[in-house]
Amino acid sequence: MEVRCPHCAGVQSLSEEVFGLNEKVDVACLTCGKTFQVASPKIATLRIDTTRESAPTVGIEYTADGRRLELPQDKEISLKVLEGTEVGTVFSVAKPRITIGRSNTDITLNDRVVSRLHCALEISEDSVLLRDLGSTNGTIVGSQVVETATLTSGSTFRVGRHILQLLITPKAA
Repeated sequence: MEVRCPHCAGVQSLSEEVFGLNEKVDVACLTCGKTFQVASPKIATLRIDTTRESAPTVGIEYTADGRRLELPQDKEISLKVLEGTEVGTVFSVAKPRITIGRSNTDITLNDRVVSRLHCALEISEDSVLLRDLGSTNGTIVGSQVVETATLTSGSTFRVGRHILQLLITPKAA
């Protein structure tokens, strides 16, 4: 293989046997005499594929304060949009903590009044907690701006110009 000195740009031939089992070797330039490192082409081009498909899904999470979050086994949870640009859309809840916001969230709402990371639903076996995540315009339940609120099936809350309704139904057999 040919290598180029980074100091003088001189080119010289180098045998791959020089590397042995090493990832890099120091080479003295035949033109200027300065030393530089060369990486083994066999190791530098080695790529290992990840195996994300084989990783199990996590149905249990924990909040920052240590509460265990888990989707109920016998119920389906979803959010229905009652008002806003997404009206009529039903979002299925597939994990115990979902985030709602304008971008990079589990449920993304196209609404300038919604913060990027607006609020979260935290689901445990016996309750659903709505948590505002420091949004600019707040999360509203009823007519109150809330930091946290416990929701039940049928409860509604406002995020920006959207009103969402929590739906908890028994799983079909």
